[in-house]
Amino acid sequence: MIRADAVVLGAGPSGLGAGLALARAGARVVLLEAADRVGGLCVTRRGDGVAYDLGGHIPFVRSEARREWLADLLDGDLIWVDRPVSCVLDGDIVRGRYLDQRPAGAAPEIGPADGALAYLTERFDAGFADEVVRPYIEKIDGVPLENVPAERLRKLLEDQAAPTGFWFPRHGIGQLMDAMADAFVAAGGVLRLRARATSLRASGGRVRAVDVDGPDGSGTIATDDVVVSVPAGLAAQIAAPPPPGDVMEPVRMRAVALVYLMVERAGVTSEPWIQVSDPRVPFARVFEMGNWSGDLTPGGRAVLGMECYCQADDDDPVWGLDDAELAAACHDALVD
Repeated sequence: MIRADAVVLGAGPSGLGAGLALARAGARVVLLEAADRVGGLCVTRRGDGVAYDLGGHIPFVRSEARREWLADLLDGDLIWVDRPVSCVLDGDIVRGRYLDQRPAGAAPEIGPADGALAYLTERFDAGFADEVVRPYIEKIDGVPLENVPAERLRKLLEDQAAPTGFWFPRHGIGQLMDAMADAFVAAGGVLRLRARATSLRASGGRVRAVDVDGPDGSGTIATDDVVVSVPAGLAAQIAAPPPPGDVMEPVRMRAVALVYLMVERAGVTSEPWIQVSDPRVPFARVFEMGNWSGDLTPGGRAVLGMECYCQADDDDPVWGLDDAELAAACHDALVD
């Protein structure tokens, strides 16, 4: 048995960030990742001379201190994308997300509201909520706007806004994940890939040890602190003793299918990311990686990525299509 001040489950962006902060603070940290690489869904793939992210990922930098932190991690390899997210409104591509099309002069802050519809109506007006925001949010979330928590809309409006553009790693979001992992190890952290936590042993109201299976066999890490940056339900399944049955109610997760098209031309649009609320279009967002960083798609080619939100059911109009059918539907929608 080995001893650690903290064990972090999952080497996605949150797990890497937590592990790095703890290691830099002097803690003995073990970071466990079941996959053979770090980053979780924040991955940059490469092939046929181009690179593209697994979905669109914007690191929201809201202070100079955070920008300096990123620039230091990336050894200065941080670029400014000088265009914000856009959206399709009344048949035209306009600057700003759907939430950014709000009426002028609206108050920047209000108190909490029961739901997203009440939140938007109180903060702005019913027309903006119903005519602009509702189609897009319902396409993404798959539930009526009335059932969306107000906190989700608040975060989108205030915490995930990039009204003039955004900072981005020159070689894709995966570059940032690799840099965080390297900095974590340099700070004294222990990174174990292909290592899966099999049991969180608890007593006295605290986790006391983590059982692990990995390439080198099984073992146990004694610790008093665990950072869970994997789905909470997965951690609950390996808790010992197990939690009461009503602690973790099942959560129906929304799925997303990603479609990529490579086009033999230097560029298709001038926008990095476009939101699309039209229900006839399979994708809700389309991003062109060459407009995030020209280093991702050299050689006169463009890569368009499309995020198609759906339920993982065969009767879902997106999920129910095979790969070729979904790619064709996305292609036809782009042409239209």
